Amino acid sequence: MPDEIVQTEQLTNEEQIECLIGSVTLPVPPRRMRIKQSLNIDEIEIKGRSGKIKQPIGYKDAQITIDLEICDKEEGGIVVETARERFEQVQRLFRASREAIQEPQEIVSTLTDACGIRQVLIRELEVHDNELDYISCTLQLTEFESIENQLAAQSQEQATVDDAEKKGEEAIAGDEKLDEAFGNPDDDYLKDQYEQGKADAMGENYSGELPGQDTG
Repeated sequence: MPDEIVQTEQLTNEEQIECLIGSVTLPVPPRRMRIKQSLNIDEIEIKGRSGKIKQPIGYKDAQITIDLEICDKEEGGIVVETARERFEQVQRLFRASREAIQEPQEIVSTLTDACGIRQVLIRELEVHDNELDYISCTLQLTEFESIENQLAAQSQEQATVDDAEKKGEEAIAGDEKLDEAFGNPDDDYLKDQYEQGKADAMGENYSGELPGQDTG
């Protein structure tokens, strides 16, 4: 199997943004949303050649991290929504009930829009603190692609790998034809050594044997 190299790029938000997941709006503090995008590169070994052929074959699903600082929501000095109530909205996004299975959810924010991310699954929800009026938590999201899109991407990746292997085989065939055109360098080296040995034995006037001639 070819080795896999992953090249990544990570983006962060520089100011507070509003991130909409499903029907819940999350106020995300500066630099608290990070998006990691990865490119897959196959390194294909070609028998008989040094080095490897490097071929980009596709992209991994983007990984998104959001750190939240959830506090009481106030209007006119009156608490209209407690930190716990606001956190419970996030909890329901991750797991609405014991029996529920999470469905892919729409995501909207300036950062995800810039990366072309439209749907996500909440892979992990970690709560750091649970105080009376303040809750800190982290969401780990993964970009979601439909089964149809995943199968199409896998088919394209396999076609790319097959094409790279074909190019490698063509390169080997080209090397073999070049060797045939110029002869075998090892054989030429042995012949030169043989002729040099003869010259040393026969004297300076020896200029080599003709085909079928034996001067030994």
